[in-house]
Amino acid sequence: MRRLLVLILLLAAALTTLAWLVLDSQPRVEPGDRIRRADLVWAKQLFERNVPPSRAANTLQTLDLSEEEVNRLLNYAVVVKPVTGISANLEPGWAEINLTLSVRKNPLGHYLNFSADLSNEENLLIITRMRLGGLPLPAFLGRGVWWIAQNWLQQDASLATLLNAVQRVDMHEDRLSLDYQWHPKLLTMLERKGAEVLVGPEEKERLLAYAGFVRKTTNRYPNHSQQPARELVSNVFLYARQRGGDPAAENRAALTALGAYVAGVSLPQLLEGKGRTTRRAPPVLLKLHGRRDAAEHLLISAALSAAGGRRLANAIGLAKEEEDIESGSGFSFTDLAYDRAGARLGELATGAAANSVQAALRQLADDAALSPSFADMPEFLPHQEFVRRFDKPGSLAYQRQIEEIDRRLAGHPLYGR
Repeated sequence: MRRLLVLILLLAAALTTLAWLVLDSQPRVEPGDRIRRADLVWAKQLFERNVPPSRAANTLQTLDLSEEEVNRLLNYAVVVKPVTGISANLEPGWAEINLTLSVRKNPLGHYLNFSADLSNEENLLIITRMRLGGLPLPAFLGRGVWWIAQNWLQQDASLATLLNAVQRVDMHEDRLSLDYQWHPKLLTMLERKGAEVLVGPEEKERLLAYAGFVRKTTNRYPNHSQQPARELVSNVFLYARQRGGDPAAENRAALTALGAYVAGVSLPQLLEGKGRTTRRAPPVLLKLHGRRDAAEHLLISAALSAAGGRRLANAIGLAKEEEDIESGSGFSFTDLAYDRAGARLGELATGAAANSVQAALRQLADDAALSPSFADMPEFLPHQEFVRRFDKPGSLAYQRQIEEIDRRLAGHPLYGR
């Protein structure tokens, strides 16, 4: 009995010493900056620049990023991973990666800091040094972990294809260069792998059920016809009522299926890995207040908000409008208003009011019951006209338009809850 007690005490001492070595009171990497509208526009433009214009298969492409851009991309990882901060320092032939995770408050430290050095070796990256808090880890352990990780990733056909597309990674002072072999299926694989990671089995079943119902309902209409969005929305939420289950979860799946439909995303192909692409043109077009763009903005924003938060949906909507100033179609407060309406709808449908929102959406008498009309708001504003009238996003004149949008939503029976 005494030996057992001594063993327990020694084990406790060893664990305490280990925790003291690896835990820190301060983060090595400060939390990343909040993602702004400009970041979303930049990421989209970065992606579009690195897709070959012809989209021809087996085209060798080079992605060239500054250290600032690398860290800007890593900042997105902080949003979707349980990481407090992550950063990279780029030097000729190697890079230092620092990562900080927060742990429960305790006397030994609130942060777990990890750092590793990555070096080029025969066009591949290898780990040459690792450190966990104040505890150095042997280099051979890093090489072993890297080897195991690569072999494990190769077991998955999609991940193997993505990894094998990378031909070369070069690190320079404050810059990273990556050569990869472009193939159109890479996009589909990335989308499917992301869905596989983010969507659990129960949610997958629910999403497929709603996608099947949307497809069955739209099949009743003639192909390429335009139909009122409220009819499909009412039918989908009547189906949600019939299914029962948690109203917030059902509403989230319903809005996701509707948003995917108008965006041309096939949920069965995305979630089940069928077909060469996850995208297809919707066979029936939906309209709201006589406008297709109104239905698309409302439903896509509602799906984004239900899945990822209202602020993200609003930011993406505004990012799109800021792009439109430069692209020629012009800034539209009308589109932005339907984005904000969708963001609010997604928030309400998955919150405390989920049950009453579901009831309201399954009995929409007309378009006005689904959303106020914003057709009278300024739209199609080219850059010079936007600057002349509103200066920039956030100006007093601009904010008055946003306040008018929010006033109409607050006075609407569905959104003013």
